[in-house]
Amino acid sequence: MRPSRPDRRIILAAAALFATAAPGCPRAADDDAFGLEQSLARGRFTFELRPRYNRIDESDKPERTDGVTVRVAAGWISAPFHGSRLTLEGIHTDHIGAKRFNDSGALSAASPYALLPDPRYTGVNQASVELDGVEALRVKAGRQVVRVDNQRWVSDNGFRQIPQVFDGISAAYTGIGNAQLEAARYWRMRTTSGVTSSLALSVLRAAWNPLPGHALAAYGYFHDQAQNGAFTGFADNSYRVAGVKAEGAAARFGEVDIPYIAEYAQQRPFANGNADIRASYWRLGVGAGARDWAARYDYEVKGSNSGRYGLQMPLTDFYQYNGWTLHFFNTPRTGLRDQWLTLRGAIGNFTLYAQSHRFKADFGGTDLGRENDAGLAYAFMDNGMARLQHARYEPGTGTPDPSVHKTWLTITITY
Repeated sequence: MRPSRPDRRIILAAAALFATAAPGCPRAADDDAFGLEQSLARGRFTFELRPRYNRIDESDKPERTDGVTVRVAAGWISAPFHGSRLTLEGIHTDHIGAKRFNDSGALSAASPYALLPDPRYTGVNQASVELDGVEALRVKAGRQVVRVDNQRWVSDNGFRQIPQVFDGISAAYTGIGNAQLEAARYWRMRTTSGVTSSLALSVLRAAWNPLPGHALAAYGYFHDQAQNGAFTGFADNSYRVAGVKAEGAAARFGEVDIPYIAEYAQQRPFANGNADIRASYWRLGVGAGARDWAARYDYEVKGSNSGRYGLQMPLTDFYQYNGWTLHFFNTPRTGLRDQWLTLRGAIGNFTLYAQSHRFKADFGGTDLGRENDAGLAYAFMDNGMARLQHARYEPGTGTPDPSVHKTWLTITITY
């Protein structure tokens, strides 16, 4: 596997923008007054260490997947220089001890082990410059972590040891009342398997806060990449999405909030995408929560084009949606209806959380099974977290899908 490198144009553009930031630009803060040399000297070091024990049992695999993976990321963020900051970060992922798992998707069919897609890798994780010296405008150029809105359509998929990152330029403007405008263009990505590929991804988003605690957003995503990770059988999976979302707190009773979300989007072919790429997406959710507890119910539909195509989200945060086992990381052609209950409770440094999912096909209504997930997190110091998680997917009656049981123990230390 070749190392993932940011496009040379990005490196040169980021360095040039940082080094030549115009002294005449409005400054974001008084501490911008010192020069380039001081900005470099006053930068901040960043570090993350994340070992994880993984155990996977799939009923269609004869061997149990069992092993330890680790992520080490170290970086540096400069102090402000005329309203700009430089970020550089490297990453190394590895295996610890005996390797009893398959970390290559290409070997999934032949391997006796279930897939654990955390391969060994060393490369550049971030290399970007951020310009925020112009009032209300923030621009970032380079290799960057991208998390758009609720990460349903574009995310770094941070659960994996190798995050998904993008090379490109993004901008956000907040100078119009209670609104925010975002636009971005990315032309290269590194996947969670450490593989780099070209793409043309444009992001447009506008958000507005009509009242405190409420937000409205409209968005468009234009993803031109023939082979983008969606397993549809199509030669070209390029798509565009247009959608709207409303979320906030419907009411407050003492310390208890009533959060809600409503979202609708349509996915259509883009560039040379297959003509069958035609499906709708919607989600409704409501809950109740306070500082130490929360409960909510959500219903989400990833629609189907009469059984020929199920709505795909190849850049999503897979672990935040549709169950932790990732059984539905690729939407079936019949689409997916997912209703789930989420619970969270905190006592001291411990947080217990759980989800329960029920799945059906959008087209035809076939029972696609159920999944129950539970986790316990313990904050053992200000920048240290231990998290034990277990997930169990059981297929629907009469479906050929396997049972999937997964357990993780993750230690995260950041600086």
